[in-house]
Amino acid sequence: MPTPSLPTLYFDQEGSSEKQDALKPLPSEIVNNVSSFLDWGDLARLACVQSSWKNVVADAAEFGGREATWELTTCLLGGEKLQEEETTDSVLYLAHSVDTRGLQTNEPLAVKYLTQMAGVPVDESQLPKIAASREIEHECNSILPNDWKSSVDSTNVDGADEEALLLLARCQLDGTGLDSPNPELALYYLQAAYHMTKSVKAAHTLALIYEYPQQSNNLVPIDVYAAFEWFKAAAEGGCVPSMAELALCYELGCGVTQSDENALDWYMKAAAAGCSSAHFSVGEHYEEGRSVRLDHEEACIWYHRAAVMGEEDGVRGLRRLEEVARRVLPNVGDILNV
Repeated sequence: MPTPSLPTLYFDQEGSSEKQDALKPLPSEIVNNVSSFLDWGDLARLACVQSSWKNVVADAAEFGGREATWELTTCLLGGEKLQEEETTDSVLYLAHSVDTRGLQTNEPLAVKYLTQMAGVPVDESQLPKIAASREIEHECNSILPNDWKSSVDSTNVDGADEEALLLLARCQLDGTGLDSPNPELALYYLQAAYHMTKSVKAAHTLALIYEYPQQSNNLVPIDVYAAFEWFKAAAEGGCVPSMAELALCYELGCGVTQSDENALDWYMKAAAAGCSSAHFSVGEHYEEGRSVRLDHEEACIWYHRAAVMGEEDGVRGLRRLEEVARRVLPNVGDILNV
């Protein structure tokens, strides 16, 4: 793991007499060599030694650029980092890691760094207010993919940082490093990540927030129409979990007119991209003859693929059509006899 770095003559700069006096007994070559092995916690302790070193942590972050600042930020969050579960109903979340690199947690400072890294100025007075009622109509203030009204030019993406925006949005939803959660600002950061960095993760996260209230700690009301639009945006951008979710929206008519044909199309795309649950859903369409000819043999083939990938529903599908499965799949007994 790389350590933070400082300019070669950081402790031997002209005009920094206090720095020079403190390290005067040591040759500058030794001082500079030793400093290259200092971790963030070491620098934080060094900052307490004398006033001229009080900014050494911030200086190391600035000198190290984006990578160093990101590393420092995750350490200040208590070793937490942004992760994503490989499931269709997951959202980006903060997962604990034991390695804080010797730093004490300082969530407000971490949020400050994230805000700087995000590169997206915010006028909170212009943020749409979230409706308090959970029984909302589509005409509410839910954010849709085409609703980008930022004063920031969405084509100027050089300063925007996807990871910082995603993590900052999670902090805003959880209230991490803040006096209280700010769901409006969280949605804005996710929207900015989508428009300014082409982040399909941001689109998928927005869809999940509108679909499942627990994803926003019940701060954002359900809006199946907005969820559908964001799943569609993420799916078209190549997000596999969103492909499966979009297919489910079409299958159930959730936020869109019900269509078995469109559902099967997106299940097929998700399956081709490696989504195990989508294999089962394709099998269901063949078993029930929805938008395709009824074909139990083809259904078994899809159920078998799902089962091999670990889907219990695939196993249940094979057992439901066991007679056909044993006829068309020579090794299916290995699954059915477990």
